Amino acid sequence: MADRFIDQDEVTIYGPYASNKIRKKLLGLIPEYDPALNYAADQIDAHTTAVKWAVEAARGTDASRRQGARSKAPLLKQARTLLGKFSTHLGAHDNGAVDRKVFFTKDGTAGGVGKAAADVVLAVAHITTKLTAPGCAVREAAHWHGRFDAMTKSLTPVVAFADDARVDRQSLTPEVETTRQVWLNGYVAAKALCESLLRHLGRVEQLRLYFYDLQVPAGTKVTGPPAEEPDAREAEDTDEDAGDA
Repeated sequence: MADRFIDQDEVTIYGPYASNKIRKKLLGLIPEYDPALNYAADQIDAHTTAVKWAVEAARGTDASRRQGARSKAPLLKQARTLLGKFSTHLGAHDNGAVDRKVFFTKDGTAGGVGKAAADVVLAVAHITTKLTAPGCAVREAAHWHGRFDAMTKSLTPVVAFADDARVDRQSLTPEVETTRQVWLNGYVAAKALCESLLRHLGRVEQLRLYFYDLQVPAGTKVTGPPAEEPDAREAEDTDEDAGDA
Protein backbone atom coordinates (compact mmCIF):
# COMPACT_ATOMS: atom_id res chain seq x y z
CA MET A 1 0.00 0.00 0.00
CA ALA A 2 1.02 3.66 -0.39
CA ASP A 3 0.04 6.94 1.24
CA ARG A 4 -2.95 8.04 -0.86
CA PHE A 5 -3.17 11.55 0.54
CA ILE A 6 -0.14 13.71 1.21
CA ASP A 7 -1.03 16.68 3.41
CA GLN A 8 0.85 19.96 3.69
CA ASP A 9 2.98 18.77 6.62
CA GLU A 10 3.96 15.53 4.89
CA VAL A 11 5.07 17.52 1.84
CA THR A 12 8.12 18.71 3.78
CA ILE A 13 9.01 15.09 4.59
CA TYR A 14 8.36 13.35 1.30
CA GLY A 15 9.77 16.15 -0.85
CA PRO A 16 13.32 16.37 0.52
CA TYR A 17 13.49 12.57 0.84
CA ALA A 18 12.73 12.11 -2.87
CA SER A 19 14.98 14.91 -4.19
CA ASN A 20 17.86 13.68 -2.05
CA LYS A 21 17.45 10.09 -3.29
CA ILE A 22 17.20 11.21 -6.90
CA ARG A 23 20.45 13.16 -6.70
CA LYS A 24 22.40 10.60 -4.70
CA LYS A 25 21.14 7.31 -6.14
CA LEU A 26 19.66 7.80 -9.61
CA LEU A 27 21.90 10.35 -11.30
CA GLY A 28 24.43 8.69 -13.54
CA LEU A 29 22.58 5.41 -14.00
CA ILE A 30 21.58 6.49 -17.51
CA PRO A 31 23.41 9.76 -18.26
CA GLU A 32 20.80 10.84 -20.81
CA TYR A 33 18.25 11.03 -17.97
CA ASP A 34 20.42 13.26 -15.77
CA PRO A 35 19.19 16.70 -16.99
CA ALA A 36 15.57 15.68 -16.44
CA LEU A 37 16.36 14.14 -13.05
CA ASN A 38 18.13 17.31 -11.91
CA TYR A 39 15.19 19.40 -13.08
CA ALA A 40 12.69 17.16 -11.29
CA ALA A 41 14.68 17.27 -8.03
CA ASP A 42 15.04 21.06 -8.23
CA GLN A 43 11.31 21.45 -8.82
CA ILE A 44 10.46 19.24 -5.84
CA ASP A 45 12.72 21.38 -3.61
CA ALA A 46 11.30 24.68 -4.92
CA HIS A 47 7.70 23.55 -4.52
CA THR A 48 8.41 22.11 -1.07
CA THR A 49 9.76 25.49 0.04
CA ALA A 50 6.66 27.22 -1.35
CA VAL A 51 4.37 24.92 0.65
CA LYS A 52 6.44 25.42 3.80
CA TRP A 53 6.22 29.21 3.48
CA ALA A 54 2.48 29.13 2.82
CA VAL A 55 1.88 26.91 5.86
CA GLU A 56 4.06 29.11 8.09
CA ALA A 57 2.23 32.22 6.91
CA ALA A 58 -1.18 30.65 7.59
CA ARG A 59 -0.18 29.42 11.04
CA GLY A 60 1.51 32.70 11.91
CA THR A 61 -1.67 34.56 11.01
CA ASP A 62 -3.69 32.09 13.05
CA ALA A 63 -1.45 32.76 16.04
CA SER A 64 -1.97 36.50 15.53
CA ARG A 65 -5.69 35.94 15.39
CA ARG A 66 -5.65 34.06 18.68
CA GLN A 67 -3.50 36.76 20.27
CA GLY A 68 -5.85 39.40 18.94
CA ALA A 69 -8.81 37.56 20.44
CA ARG A 70 -7.04 37.33 23.79
CA SER A 71 -6.27 41.06 23.71
CA LYS A 72 -9.82 41.86 22.67
CA ALA A 73 -11.62 39.97 25.46
CA PRO A 74 -10.58 42.09 28.48
CA LEU A 75 -11.14 45.32 26.57
CA LEU A 76 -14.62 44.23 25.57
CA LYS A 77 -15.38 43.45 29.21
CA GLN A 78 -14.14 46.90 30.22
CA ALA A 79 -16.23 48.50 27.47
CA ARG A 80 -19.39 46.71 28.58
CA THR A 81 -18.68 47.76 32.17
CA LEU A 82 -18.30 51.36 31.02
CA LEU A 83 -21.59 51.17 29.14
CA GLY A 84 -23.29 49.84 32.28
CA LYS A 85 -21.88 52.62 34.46
CA PHE A 86 -22.91 55.25 31.94
CA SER A 87 -26.42 53.79 31.84
CA THR A 88 -26.56 54.06 35.64
CA HIS A 89 -25.33 57.65 35.40
CA LEU A 90 -28.13 58.48 32.95
CA GLY A 91 -30.62 56.91 35.34
CA ALA A 92 -29.59 59.39 38.03
CA HIS A 93 -30.89 62.31 35.97
CA ASP A 94 -34.35 63.79 36.50
CA ASN A 95 -37.12 62.09 34.55
CA GLY A 96 -37.23 63.40 31.01
CA ALA A 97 -33.97 65.32 31.34
CA VAL A 98 -32.13 62.93 29.05
CA ASP A 99 -33.47 60.78 26.21
CA ARG A 100 -31.73 57.47 26.85
CA LYS A 101 -32.34 56.27 23.28
CA VAL A 102 -30.11 59.04 22.02
CA PHE A 103 -27.23 57.10 23.55
CA PHE A 104 -28.56 53.52 23.62
CA THR A 105 -30.40 53.50 20.32
CA LYS A 106 -31.95 50.03 20.48
CA ASP A 107 -34.00 50.12 23.68
CA GLY A 108 -32.40 52.78 25.84
CA THR A 109 -30.44 50.30 27.97
CA ALA A 110 -26.85 49.06 28.07
CA GLY A 111 -28.13 45.49 27.90
CA GLY A 112 -29.70 46.23 24.56
CA VAL A 113 -26.28 46.77 23.03
CA GLY A 114 -25.50 43.05 23.15
CA LYS A 115 -22.14 41.36 23.61
CA ALA A 116 -20.87 41.10 20.03
CA ALA A 117 -17.61 42.98 19.56
CA ALA A 118 -18.87 44.97 16.58
CA ASP A 119 -22.00 46.06 18.47
CA VAL A 120 -19.99 47.13 21.53
CA VAL A 121 -17.52 49.11 19.43
CA LEU A 122 -20.37 50.80 17.56
CA ALA A 123 -22.17 51.72 20.80
CA VAL A 124 -19.03 53.15 22.41
CA ALA A 125 -18.18 55.20 19.32
CA HIS A 126 -21.79 56.42 19.05
CA ILE A 127 -21.93 57.57 22.67
CA THR A 128 -18.54 59.28 22.29
CA THR A 129 -19.98 61.36 19.45
CA LYS A 130 -23.27 62.15 21.16
CA LEU A 131 -21.51 63.41 24.31
CA THR A 132 -20.01 66.28 22.28
CA ALA A 133 -23.23 67.17 20.51
CA PRO A 134 -24.49 70.75 21.05
CA GLY A 135 -27.00 70.98 23.89
CA CYS A 136 -25.99 67.63 25.43
CA ALA A 137 -27.94 67.43 28.71
CA VAL A 138 -25.78 64.79 30.36
CA ARG A 139 -24.14 65.94 33.56
CA GLU A 140 -20.33 65.74 33.56
CA ALA A 141 -20.46 65.18 29.80
CA ALA A 142 -16.79 66.13 29.37
CA HIS A 143 -15.73 63.54 31.93
CA TRP A 144 -17.74 60.78 30.27
CA HIS A 145 -16.62 61.84 26.83
CA GLY A 146 -13.02 61.44 27.91
CA ARG A 147 -13.67 57.91 29.15
CA PHE A 148 -15.58 56.84 26.06
CA ASP A 149 -13.09 58.46 23.70
CA ALA A 150 -10.20 56.60 25.36
CA MET A 151 -12.14 53.34 25.17
CA THR A 152 -12.89 53.87 21.47
CA LYS A 153 -9.23 54.49 20.69
CA SER A 154 -8.15 51.39 22.63
CA LEU A 155 -10.85 48.97 21.51
CA THR A 156 -11.37 49.76 17.82
CA PRO A 157 -7.90 48.82 16.50
CA VAL A 158 -7.74 45.61 18.58
CA VAL A 159 -11.12 44.40 17.30
CA ALA A 160 -10.21 45.39 13.74
CA PHE A 161 -6.88 43.53 13.97
CA ALA A 162 -8.51 40.35 15.24
CA ASP A 163 -11.14 40.44 12.49
CA ASP A 164 -8.58 41.19 9.76
CA ALA A 165 -6.37 38.34 10.95
CA ARG A 166 -9.30 35.95 10.74
CA VAL A 167 -10.04 37.07 7.17
CA ASP A 168 -6.35 36.76 6.26
CA ARG A 169 -6.23 33.24 7.66
CA GLN A 170 -9.26 32.23 5.60
CA SER A 171 -7.66 33.65 2.46
CA LEU A 172 -4.40 31.83 3.15
CA THR A 173 -6.01 28.42 3.52
CA PRO A 174 -6.74 28.11 -0.23
CA GLU A 175 -3.20 29.38 -0.86
CA VAL A 176 -1.77 26.47 1.12
CA GLU A 177 -3.88 24.03 -0.87
CA THR A 178 -2.85 25.64 -4.16
CA THR A 179 0.85 25.32 -3.36
CA ARG A 180 0.28 21.73 -2.21
CA GLN A 181 -1.35 20.87 -5.52
CA VAL A 182 1.53 22.41 -7.47
CA TRP A 183 3.96 20.38 -5.36
CA LEU A 184 1.92 17.21 -5.89
CA ASN A 185 1.93 17.64 -9.67
CA GLY A 186 5.71 17.99 -9.70
CA TYR A 187 6.15 15.09 -7.29
CA VAL A 188 4.00 12.74 -9.36
CA ALA A 189 5.84 13.81 -12.52
CA ALA A 190 9.19 13.11 -10.85
CA LYS A 191 7.92 9.71 -9.76
CA ALA A 192 6.90 8.87 -13.34
CA LEU A 193 10.30 9.96 -14.61
CA CYS A 194 12.11 7.78 -12.09
CA GLU A 195 9.82 4.86 -12.88
CA SER A 196 10.75 5.22 -16.54
CA LEU A 197 14.44 5.17 -15.69
CA LEU A 198 14.11 2.12 -13.48
CA ARG A 199 12.08 0.26 -16.10
CA HIS A 200 14.92 0.69 -18.56
CA LEU A 201 17.19 -0.90 -15.95
CA GLY A 202 14.76 -3.66 -15.04
CA ARG A 203 14.49 -2.35 -11.48
CA VAL A 204 11.02 -0.80 -11.39
CA GLU A 205 10.26 -2.59 -8.10
CA GLN A 206 12.90 -0.34 -6.48
CA LEU A 207 10.83 2.83 -7.05
CA ARG A 208 9.59 2.67 -3.45
CA LEU A 209 13.18 3.10 -2.24
CA TYR A 210 13.25 6.63 -3.66
CA PHE A 211 9.72 7.81 -2.81
CA TYR A 212 8.92 7.36 0.84
CA ASP A 213 5.14 7.68 0.38
CA LEU A 214 5.24 4.33 -1.45
CA GLN A 215 6.45 2.73 1.78
CA VAL A 216 3.74 4.21 4.03
CA PRO A 217 0.41 2.43 4.64
CA ALA A 218 -2.67 4.31 3.48
CA GLY A 219 -4.15 6.52 6.19
CA THR A 220 -0.91 6.85 8.13
CA LYS A 221 0.07 10.34 9.33
CA VAL A 222 3.80 10.74 8.71
CA THR A 223 5.64 12.99 11.16
CA GLY A 224 9.25 12.42 10.16
CA PRO A 225 11.51 10.76 7.59
CA PRO A 226 12.51 7.12 7.98
CA ALA A 227 15.88 6.00 9.29
CA GLU A 228 18.39 5.83 6.48
CA GLU A 229 18.83 2.34 5.06
CA PRO A 230 21.15 1.17 2.26
CA ASP A 231 19.39 0.92 -1.08
CA ALA A 232 19.83 -1.86 -3.61
CA ARG A 233 23.00 -0.36 -5.08
CA GLU A 234 24.59 -0.03 -1.66
CA ALA A 235 23.57 -3.59 -0.80
CA GLU A 236 25.17 -4.90 -4.00
CA ASP A 237 28.41 -3.06 -3.21
CA THR A 238 28.41 -4.54 0.31
CA ASP A 239 27.90 -8.06 -1.04
CA GLU A 240 30.77 -7.64 -3.51
CA ASP A 241 33.09 -6.39 -0.79
CA ALA A 242 32.19 -9.40 1.39
CA GLY A 243 32.88 -11.77 -1.49
CA ASP A 244 36.30 -10.22 -2.13
CA ALA A 245 37.17 -10.69 1.55
